[in-house]
Amino acid sequence: MKKQTLGTRIAELRKEHAMTQLNLAEKMGVTDKAVSKWERDLSFPDISSLPKLAEIFGLSVDELIQAKA
Repeated sequence: MKKQTLGTRIAELRKEHAMTQLNLAEKMGVTDKAVSKWERDLSFPDISSLPKLAEIFGLSVDELIQAKA
């Protein structure tokens, strides 16, 4: 079983909330290209933006960044 990364977690949560990358980007104040890079693990959200990202998905920061084996 492949370990879930933060990028795949963001993608999964975004899809569960029926959001496009552009929708999430607008809520986060970033570009859709940035969201795409997060989801492909080419870059990561700024640590100071994690609380906002967690809030969008209705999670705590701990729940957001949990790794699943």
